[in-house]
Amino acid sequence: MAVELASPERGERVLDLSGRAGAVALQVAATAASVESIQPEEELAAEGRRLAVVMNRENVYFHSGPLHAIPFDRAQFGLVLWCLGLAHEPRPLATLAEIRRVLTPSGRLVLQEVTAFGHPSLDLKVWELERRRNPRHIVYYTRAQLEVLLNLSGLRVEREETTAVTQGFDYWVDTASVSSEEAAGIKRIFFDLSLPDQDLLDLVLDDGGISFTYRVTTLTARPE
Repeated sequence: MAVELASPERGERVLDLSGRAGAVALQVAATAASVESIQPEEELAAEGRRLAVVMNRENVYFHSGPLHAIPFDRAQFGLVLWCLGLAHEPRPLATLAEIRRVLTPSGRLVLQEVTAFGHPSLDLKVWELERRRNPRHIVYYTRAQLEVLLNLSGLRVEREETTAVTQGFDYWVDTASVSSEEAAGIKRIFFDLSLPDQDLLDLVLDDGGISFTYRVTTLTARPE
């Protein structure tokens, strides 16, 4: 959805901050003139370079470093993509200010993130679940909070899409390489949720299997 909403144009220079060894960067490279991808760790940048060779993407360039210090000059990119990374960013306003700095005056940011439910009891439990699955997780923002962060950074929401994503528990923990003991502890949290919170999460418990549904919001924003 993020790539579709971004609609990268031929000849456009793109910056991707989504991590995950360039999974997003490698998609948009088929259309964009060039893609610069910043990864949180050098190991991920190296894996991105390997994948770029395998996929014959010669116009993708990988870097590693903090997102609040983007190593490019002002107004360099027509498109910035930041997918499923805001929840792990310790300095969100500094990073968004950097995004605003490197965007061209007519450029756009496509920001995609899992959004909080806005119900404190459930959001606290979801925070505990995510922290146990991934220690880098900091917080999920509500839709309104996302817009506030963007506005404070000089960015105006132009378009949004929200979708519901249903996730199976086993796949969800496997992708984070969670130990069997930790997975069992996380599973107990699901079983202990109140009935109202289970309903909000669309929780399904079937023969020991678990699935749940969360919301993903994708926003397109431009410099004010």
